Amino acid sequence: MTLRLFLSALLTLGSGFTWASSMDDEVPIIVREPAAEDARAIHPESRARVQSIIDNKTLKAISTFSDWYIGEIIALESQTPAAGIIGFVEVTGIENKQDGTYELTAELLRQSRLNFIQVGDQLMHLDLSSENEKYKGTTDLIVTQSGKNISSKYKPLFTQGVAVGETAQTLWQGEYMITWFGQVNYGLKKWLTVGTVVPADFLGAMNASAKMQVYESYSNVFAAGLTYAKIPNQTGSTLNLNVHWDSISSESVVSHTLLTVALFTFDEAQDATAIKSLGTSSFQTGYEFILDNWDRVLLGPSYNFEKKAVGGYLTYLKIWDKFHLSFSLNATDVASLKFSPVDGYYLLFDAYWRF
Repeated sequence: MTLRLFLSALLTLGSGFTWASSMDDEVPIIVREPAAEDARAIHPESRARVQSIIDNKTLKAISTFSDWYIGEIIALESQTPAAGIIGFVEVTGIENKQDGTYELTAELLRQSRLNFIQVGDQLMHLDLSSENEKYKGTTDLIVTQSGKNISSKYKPLFTQGVAVGETAQTLWQGEYMITWFGQVNYGLKKWLTVGTVVPADFLGAMNASAKMQVYESYSNVFAAGLTYAKIPNQTGSTLNLNVHWDSISSESVVSHTLLTVALFTFDEAQDATAIKSLGTSSFQTGYEFILDNWDRVLLGPSYNFEKKAVGGYLTYLKIWDKFHLSFSLNATDVASLKFSPVDGYYLLFDAYWRF
């Protein structure tokens, strides 16, 4: 099978199987679990009512529940029903009052740029292990670091799909991502993710990838990495240098930029432009729109330097707690009227698991 037919078959097979401002730009949401000495029963119904706002970062709340602890990160729910969760605070003090109530002092970490905090809002424990209708999609509340059992809905995207390419995000340490076609990525460190396409390894097309996060703030993430592959029926191999930049543009939009440069290539590399970082050089920008239910819409243009062609993509990504399913319309050359993954338009389904 020629490389062109192989790539076309792979992409065709895929379509059959896979379908307010921030208070401190340097502070991520960190949902922590209590230390062993602070471990206690947590009541999901526990609430603390905001009683007063001390300054621009400190508030006091009153609760009849005792299951709070110093250092705990808890959610702030607006008293306006449609607003839902609007921020996160850290408990910095607990005072047992004579009337049997508990006065909490809390420091604001993150707040939705669309909503004010008011007296009467509620502090609450928040389970983010599965879908929570009160937790509405916004870039302000993406969980960038956490303890255990955080739903993939609320995490930054690691990849936009096989045809679109990865983002600047790395997997959390000890986390896996597995795609339907056998690609496995592993978070070796918080800042370093490694991966390989396992079936290709067994078929003699040895391959490996690594992505290292070099800078991270609330609004910008930069990463760099390498992708290596031995090409079937070729004497040489391919090696690409990938540079990623993610930037938060608004309360609902994240922009993604990818530059991939082929350091080593192979004879039929131009037939592989549908797959980023496989022997050709390209530049891509795009936008990730976060919907209220945390599904994503992805779109943007790309330019391939070898083919001198403008491509692009439009994707709808449905996210469950661990499973991702997407459907996309892609183009390797928008000027072409062909239905082809090599030099035209094609449809693609993607499926992968993150856990």
